[in-house]
Amino acid sequence: MIKRFSLISFIAIALGMGSCETEFSLNGDYELIPVVFGLLDQNDSIHMVKITKAFLGDGDNLVYAQNPDSSYFDQVAATVTEIDVEGDETGRVWDLTDSIVTGKSTDGIFYAPDQKVYYFEANDLNSKFTYRLDADLNEGAHQFAAETSLIDGFGVPTSLSFSSFKIRFAKNTVNEEKDYLSWVFDLTDGLKNVGELEIGYTFNWTEYYLDGSTQSFSQKKFEYSEEDVDRAIRISGLSFYNFISETIPDDLDNINYRKVDGIDLHISLAQPNLTQYMNVAEPVTGIAQVQPVFTNVEGGYGLFSSRYLFTLEGLVLDEASIKELATGTRTATKQFCSDYMLHNGEVFDCP
Repeated sequence: MIKRFSLISFIAIALGMGSCETEFSLNGDYELIPVVFGLLDQNDSIHMVKITKAFLGDGDNLVYAQNPDSSYFDQVAATVTEIDVEGDETGRVWDLTDSIVTGKSTDGIFYAPDQKVYYFEANDLNSKFTYRLDADLNEGAHQFAAETSLIDGFGVPTSLSFSSFKIRFAKNTVNEEKDYLSWVFDLTDGLKNVGELEIGYTFNWTEYYLDGSTQSFSQKKFEYSEEDVDRAIRISGLSFYNFISETIPDDLDNINYRKVDGIDLHISLAQPNLTQYMNVAEPVTGIAQVQPVFTNVEGGYGLFSSRYLFTLEGLVLDEASIKELATGTRTATKQFCSDYMLHNGEVFDCP
């Protein structure tokens, strides 16, 4: 006997059969993708590179991110090779060793406070050479490579290191804003491989309390960044006194006096790839919300680049600048005093 089924019956059967399988995945096949971040600095003796992997799963990715095993490779064999100006290997090769570092904020999305990083030790990297990072992952499952130049030709005027050098931020008498001065100096000619520099300083002081106790403090100020590295460095005296005014509380009830311990100058320089990486990583504000990607890692994503961090410690203010700090309209309430002989007998002379 031939049974006849209506079109509606076929639809019902099809829906019934389809309802047996309700699970599906939006993810494709997993692909091994290294994520790399490393910055060399010839001022350092230990150089670290973070090597992790992208992860994929059908569960909550925020949960995966909290698990270090989701991001670590089972095996990493990585080296850094030195290459001279002719493009030839010099024969110096460093094997990267893994280590655990602590201190990462636990407020982020990824696992913390411990992280695995890879490092090598060298206190004599050549600023005129380039350095290539090569890695083999999971015993041949994947490889990646990246190369970077170093910051070359950096230097500040030797006069800044003389014991007689003093920073002058103000004239002896300040009546209006134009009486504040700027500290100006040039970097060494021939600076190469720089995409951007940042300028800042740390102000150090000691507080002397009425009960005879003391306490030392430091406060760092970022002054500005500049992509035109051939321009002179200029640090504003007006900005300095406003910074002191806004940063240090009056505390008139328990402070006897404050004394300046010195100023530390900070100059940070970024290799062009690092500058481009930072620019691309800035938050997207356009309507399209398209986030560009920058990487110089072949066979992966991320960055292998360089920077140069320079600090000159213990710089001092000149007599006029100390006088303005102690008596000026912006900072007189901070109760700074002066150790200069020129100010002996003045009301702001240190006890």
